[in-house]
Amino acid sequence: MPRGKIPANQDKLKEAEGELEVIEHITDGIYLISPGKNTIFPYSFFFYIDDEIKTLIDTPLIPQLLQSLEGKKVDRIINTHFHRDHCGSNYLFPEVEVYVHEADSPAMQSVETFSLYYGFDKHGGSEIARKLLPSFNYQPSRIDGKLVPGEKVKLGKIELEVIHTPGHTPGHCVLFWEEKGLLFAGDIDLTSFGPWYGNEVSDVDQTIQSIEKIIALKPETILSGHRGLIKKDTAKELKKYRDKVYAKEEKLLKALKTPQTIEELVNLKIVYGRFRPPEELYAFFEKVSLLKHLERLMRLGIVEYDGRYYYKK
Repeated sequence: MPRGKIPANQDKLKEAEGELEVIEHITDGIYLISPGKNTIFPYSFFFYIDDEIKTLIDTPLIPQLLQSLEGKKVDRIINTHFHRDHCGSNYLFPEVEVYVHEADSPAMQSVETFSLYYGFDKHGGSEIARKLLPSFNYQPSRIDGKLVPGEKVKLGKIELEVIHTPGHTPGHCVLFWEEKGLLFAGDIDLTSFGPWYGNEVSDVDQTIQSIEKIIALKPETILSGHRGLIKKDTAKELKKYRDKVYAKEEKLLKALKTPQTIEELVNLKIVYGRFRPPEELYAFFEKVSLLKHLERLMRLGIVEYDGRYYYKK
C-alpha cells in the first residue's frame, strides 16, 4: 500500500500506466512480470506459474494485464492479501478460481468492508475515501477457496506452503516453495520504506512476528511485490526491513518525551518523512500508522494516553 506517489484520480492512474512485459524467467516455470518502470502502489510485480495448474500470484491494478500474459492460460489466482495493487485485476478473470485467506476475503467482496478495513470513517477519512476509491477501481472478487496456514498447495511439480503472515493485513499470506527455498512474499516486500501498517486492521506486533517467521524459513530467493527478485543476503535484507519498524518507533518515543496529540505527531511525519501531493492522503495514512504504533507501545506499558495527549511513561 501507499509508499510512494498515490494517484488521486483516474486520469493520474492512466498517465502512470506502463507497458507490461515478462522480464525474467526465475526458475522451473516461474515468471516475474513487471508493470514497467513504476512498481509502487497501485502497481506491483506479479508472478505466473506455468505448471499443471496455471497460476497467477496476485493481480495488480493494471487494465492491460491480460495483454501482458500473451494468451497464457490461467486456472487459478492466489492473492496474498486484499489490497488493490495485489487483487485489483481479479475481475478480468471471471472463470478463474480465486484463493485468499479468509480474514481478507470480506474486503475483496464488499466495498463497504474494504472501507471499514481501511478505517476511513473511524479516523476522519470519509472525504479522502470519496476521492481515493474511484482510483482504486473497486470490483468485487469472487472467492472460490481459502488459503489455509500450513497447507501445501500442489500446482503440479511445484508445491507451495501457505504461511500466514498477518500485520500488513489480517489475512496476508506468503507462499514458500521449500524445495527451491523460494518465497512469494507479497507485501513483506523489503522496500526501503519498510513495513506498511496503515490500515485499521493492521497490527505492528503481528508485522514484526511475521517477518521473524520468514527469517526462520531462511529463504534463498524472495519474490517481492514491489522489489521483484531478491537473491542476495536475504536474511540480512529481512532483518534490515524489520528494523525499520523499530527505527520509526524510536523517533516516536523521542517525540513523546513531550506530551503530543495525534495531530501534532502527524505533523512530525515520522512514518513517511514527507507528504507528497495529495498531502491529505499521506496525512491520513500517517495518522493510522502512528495509531498502530501507539497501540503497541501502550500494550507494552511504555506510553500512556490521557484522552488528548500521548506521552512516554
